Amino acid sequence: MKLRISATREECAAAVRAVSAVLAVREVSDFYPNRGATVLGRVYLDAEAPAGAVQAGAERTDRRPSRRGLPRTSS
Repeated sequence: MKLRISATREECAAAVRAVSAVLAVREVSDFYPNRGATVLGRVYLDAEAPAGAVQAGAERTDRRPSRRGLPRTSS
């Protein structure tokens, strides 16, 4: 999987360490500073789930139920 971390140089380094504790990181790019007068930049990672990782499921709960598939009501 491809990941982009956008933050300060120190925050990017800390995030790479945190991600490396959970995922098998294959490659980390250099720090690319953003344009303009800012201390922010980005780092790109290429990672994969470690061997034998358990697949987790996720379900969104912040959306209202879809009306798709419901029968139409007559007025």
